[in-house]
Amino acid sequence: MNTLLLTVDSLRNDYFERMPATRAFLDRTHDRAFATCTATMGSFPAIVGGEYATGTGLEGESVANTFENYSVGITTNHLLSASYGYDAGFDSFTSPKGDGETLKDKGAIHLTRGTLPYEIARWGWDRYQQLKGLVGEVEKSFRPAEDVIEEFLTETAPHEEWFGWLHFMEPHHPYDPDDAPVSREAAQRMTRRVLAGRGSKADEELVCELYEREVRELDHTLETLWEAIPDDTRVVFCADHGELLGEGGLWGHPGEMRPELLRVPFGTRNAPELGEVVSLIDVPTVLRGEDHGLGTLDREVAFAAYGDRKAAMNVERIATSDETCRLTDGESTNDPELERALDRFDPGYVVKEDALLEDLEDLGYA
Repeated sequence: MNTLLLTVDSLRNDYFERMPATRAFLDRTHDRAFATCTATMGSFPAIVGGEYATGTGLEGESVANTFENYSVGITTNHLLSASYGYDAGFDSFTSPKGDGETLKDKGAIHLTRGTLPYEIARWGWDRYQQLKGLVGEVEKSFRPAEDVIEEFLTETAPHEEWFGWLHFMEPHHPYDPDDAPVSREAAQRMTRRVLAGRGSKADEELVCELYEREVRELDHTLETLWEAIPDDTRVVFCADHGELLGEGGLWGHPGEMRPELLRVPFGTRNAPELGEVVSLIDVPTVLRGEDHGLGTLDREVAFAAYGDRKAAMNVERIATSDETCRLTDGESTNDPELERALDRFDPGYVVKEDALLEDLEDLGYA
């Protein structure tokens, strides 16, 4: 049987409704699915390894190691590279760092950060992007989804059975969809301005529109993939965390234990049935149909952590050290059993700053 893990960076649960083609392809969606962290670094050890993050990358056994079929991994996030252990178990693995497609990515393989050649190359790349912006040809911030799909289909075509993991950066900031009502350079600049807290009300409204357009474009692009893979392929579709679009005056995905960040879209096809609550730590178990790491097919409580903050979620509520509130309306409430579970949860402390500076810069965090 073919098996596919498809992960989307920064996709909000409520924006999953803007993906009709993907929802129609999946045979089950799960409204109470939760991230293990509000950042990529804390979510993917769970998604790929079935373990809570305790460092800067994958330290446990990759689910890819458990499949005998030919395995293909294609990621578009610098934090999901071989440098962080995510190539483990794959026969073919492509990521922006070490095997990237762009001129910038390929140059990064050979140049040492901080050296004179590196600084000259970085200056040249920045000027190149600025000049392209003058003629309206600025590239997308990350490798486009259609390129990822094309490579995956080409790579798996000679193989009757395979395991695949595809990670897409749409709609991670800066939001720069193809059909934006402004130029790509303007969309990127405006997104960065709003996320830095310097945008006007009009800027904020447009940035929300850009985010939605990214989501809709990704769904349209994924139709090619859904039509190409065999009908009996087991599929898990999920986001690594959500995104804030102005809630509480916050944008992006800071380390806040908020439902907008912790609730994630989650859907399956040809996969085992799951309980009412799903955690990203269950993904390897769902892919295999049997236990892997700390995953389970029948969960009542999910946990998340970022730094010294942590949260526990069940089908109705989310509990943090600050309060317990209902998922439906955010109103404060009490749930002694969930709060006790939160007290007992002792995660590793993972924050974005644990990553390599160069990767944080490439993702717009530094």
